Amino acid sequence: MKPVSWTPIDDKDVSMLNVQEKLSYGLGDFASAFTWASLSLYLMYFYTDVFGISPALVGTLFLVTRLWDAVTDPAVGLLADRTRTRFGRLRPYLLFFSLPLGAMLALTFTTPALSENGRIIYAFVTYITLMGLYTLVNIPYSALPVSMTTDNDERRQLTNYRMLLSYIAFVVISYATLPLVGWLGDGDEQRGFALTYALYGAITFAVFLLTFKGVRERYVEGDSASNPLESLAHIARARPFWIMFATSILIFTLMLMPDSAAIYFFKYYLGKESSVSLFLAMGYASMVAGVIFNQLVMRRFCKRRVMIGANLAYGVALASFFMAADLGAAFYFAAFMAAKFINGIIAPTMWAMVGDIADYVEYQSGRRATGTTSAVTFSHKFGMSIGGLVTGVLFSIYGYTPNTEQSETVLVLIKSMMSVLPAVGALGVAALMLIYPLGDRRMAEIRTAKPTAA
Repeated sequence: MKPVSWTPIDDKDVSMLNVQEKLSYGLGDFASAFTWASLSLYLMYFYTDVFGISPALVGTLFLVTRLWDAVTDPAVGLLADRTRTRFGRLRPYLLFFSLPLGAMLALTFTTPALSENGRIIYAFVTYITLMGLYTLVNIPYSALPVSMTTDNDERRQLTNYRMLLSYIAFVVISYATLPLVGWLGDGDEQRGFALTYALYGAITFAVFLLTFKGVRERYVEGDSASNPLESLAHIARARPFWIMFATSILIFTLMLMPDSAAIYFFKYYLGKESSVSLFLAMGYASMVAGVIFNQLVMRRFCKRRVMIGANLAYGVALASFFMAADLGAAFYFAAFMAAKFINGIIAPTMWAMVGDIADYVEYQSGRRATGTTSAVTFSHKFGMSIGGLVTGVLFSIYGYTPNTEQSETVLVLIKSMMSVLPAVGALGVAALMLIYPLGDRRMAEIRTAKPTAA
């Protein structure tokens, strides 16, 4: 087996990354957030209360799409590993697929004048296509740091820029979306969502072009695995990958449930739907502060220990929301903001650990399969779909009916989705981290011994 050799794409400049290039890379997740934040915050509500399909059917749609992702995510990772063009290996995906992604985002939030069955088919087609296009852009984007630099500290900085700009976008989207829907729709939610997401689609395309123009791929693998099954086998044999896979599913199934449940909580539990935009925006502003604070934490503590402590604290903050919900706005705002601040510590730590898995796979196999390893993001989308399925099934079981007064049982369920259920997920993540084998000390040894070590 040949060791991996790294070859600069452009010998004229292999210098350290400057701030402009790091910012250009981070803008890619700002663009991605217009899809991801919309799916997390508003798609469930849009489908049930605006588009007009049942919660159980929405959950089924999410699950079917994730089964398709089980094929497309690894496939795009393998394809990206083997792409060679004059634009680089990964950047072409941003150039050629960001426009279709923006257009499909707009179509997904459009309600066509069709029969009920026609709208159901439309929802399946547009959502599945949207997620396929998102995969074609986001998997290569996630793998870019390894082609941009071989320095581990710089890769970590790129992740920090990415997380920071992503959650700044979350602040913008959470605060602006419903007011834009009201303003552009002039009382017609269907028209308002369609026009708002036409705007978001255009922003997605334009910002991805900035990322394409602003980043450079300096390195490509000199010996990428030629057999796709061999690449997948390297990943499958990595125990840390499966622990992180399970961790991601818990995070995106339960821990992020408050994001999508918030609009139901304000509309039905509190009867203050207009306040949800400020609530979410303040939560994500707190998350941005958590991402910044994470830089201090990561310099002093092992990533694994950070994940254990932060998830325990996250669980406590979320559980407190159950009581805070009935104590007044100051209390439930404070509980949510505390939880999102801690979430801001967790998110970049988790992404840094995904990078550790890439190094571990290379150390174990002697081969680098960057795009394939980035397909760990499949677990994020799979977890989110399971969360949507759980929400849809629970709503159906307990008798949720859109745009009517809800029963006491449904109201308690909505409050639990904001608090108790995600707290259970956080405790599960902390437990998984107890058996995770890649602490910082172990990773330092692996990076010294791996084939691409300087």
